Amino acid sequence: MPTTSRRVLSACVLATTMFSLTSVPASADPITKEYHGSGYSDWGFAIHYARAQASQRARADGFEYEQCVETETVIKMFEAHVTWECTRDA
Repeated sequence: MPTTSRRVLSACVLATTMFSLTSVPASADPITKEYHGSGYSDWGFAIHYARAQASQRARADGFEYEQCVETETVIKMFEAHVTWECTRDA
């Protein structure tokens, strides 16, 4: 086999391999983030303020309410703290 034919054949094999590797779709790993919210109130609205703060932070990063789960809730006399875990596809 002449040298030119070998080079052309190698180039074709290399090109076919490269195209097949780049055309495989990457698997989309889900993105998961945690958001913390804190609220303080003398009138019993602390938990509402804490949830609103966590919600605002999640929305700022592009998450919707349906993509979030409240994983931790701490309610004290005049304060509340929540942790939200939000997950979406990349």
